[in-house]
Amino acid sequence: MGCSIMNLELKKNLSRYLKYCIVGGIGAITDFSIFTVLIKFFLINYLLANILSITVALIIVYLLQKNWTFQYSTSKNTKTIQRYLVSVAITYLLNNGVLIVLVETFGYNVIISKVIQVILSTVWGYCLTNYFVFNTRWEKLKK
Repeated sequence: MGCSIMNLELKKNLSRYLKYCIVGGIGAITDFSIFTVLIKFFLINYLLANILSITVALIIVYLLQKNWTFQYSTSKNTKTIQRYLVSVAITYLLNNGVLIVLVETFGYNVIISKVIQVILSTVWGYCLTNYFVFNTRWEKLKK
């Protein structure tokens, strides 16, 4: 009986992780596509393009992660949105910081820098999403 419960929990976690990766891929493709179009066709500064592309991608990712990946529902939706906005602010700072360092300090190509930034943001994004945004322990601590 104990093994079947562990197997069920493992399957649930693997399924959640796979969904997280799929949604992250959708977000990355959205972010990268909008970013590229803005800098290549509209000649927008790469930092402004980054802010715009990440904003659109994060909205899409939030909705998909909340409703599909984590199937997270709470009566305190406002608190979830607040935690999400904090994680977005942290993500903005880290993303732009990585781009500035790679482009301005090391002289990397903007597109290559963006690819590196997307890869790094996957790691910190998962940590923030899984442990800070969509974690029921935050509601339990408030009771």
